[in-house]
Amino acid sequence: MTSRYDRWEYHIEAIGARTDVSRLNALGNEGWELVATLPEGHLVFKRPAPNLRERITLDQRAAVDAAQDAGAAS
Repeated sequence: MTSRYDRWEYHIEAIGARTDVSRLNALGNEGWELVATLPEGHLVFKRPAPNLRERITLDQRAAVDAAQDAGAAS
């Protein structure tokens, strides 16, 4: 039997002018956890990968947000 935490997704963030505490807090609020730093100035984050039901919900939410953004720009 597999658990929800058997699959992970990763994000690499370059350390630069944009990297400040508020950016790191935003990543934390999105569920990202810092797991490594790379010598070339990158931070590696991971979080549990969403299951199919969660992925569909996230994709639907992204589509609604994109439609709202497009409507606001008109």
